[in-house]
Amino acid sequence: MEYKYGKTSTDRLNTCDPRLIIIAQKALSRGLMDLSVLEGIRPKERQNLFYSNKKSKVKWPFSKHNVKVPGDKSKAFNIGPYINGKVSYNYCHCCYMAGIILSVAGSLKIKLRWGGNWDMDGEPVTDQDFQDLVHFELVD
Repeated sequence: MEYKYGKTSTDRLNTCDPRLIIIAQKALSRGLMDLSVLEGIRPKERQNLFYSNKKSKVKWPFSKHNVKVPGDKSKAFNIGPYINGKVSYNYCHCCYMAGIILSVAGSLKIKLRWGGNWDMDGEPVTDQDFQDLVHFELVD
């Protein structure tokens, strides 16, 4: 199947580091699952709101979504499976998507951290207390 990012996803993706853009495009081009870009750059107010609501472990400017200098690019994106016309946060859908994205990143020799395996030890989800299954960030 051939999938294509819509305007909103493309606009969000364009706020990201070029390596993340390449990963997202190649992941979608595999035709295994439709995807939606949920977020690239996250402004200060939104970051601090996420922190207050326990949807993030860090305040602004310490997330890889945050940029301090105008024109800089996000080092993270949130991307979700797009199933039956809407974003799915279903555990199985998110894990399948993560496999696609991490596989693409690996083939490009780009190191990513996934919010389902923060410590990158190969044991996803079960050994951590904070899950962010739609979050991916560059490891520099």
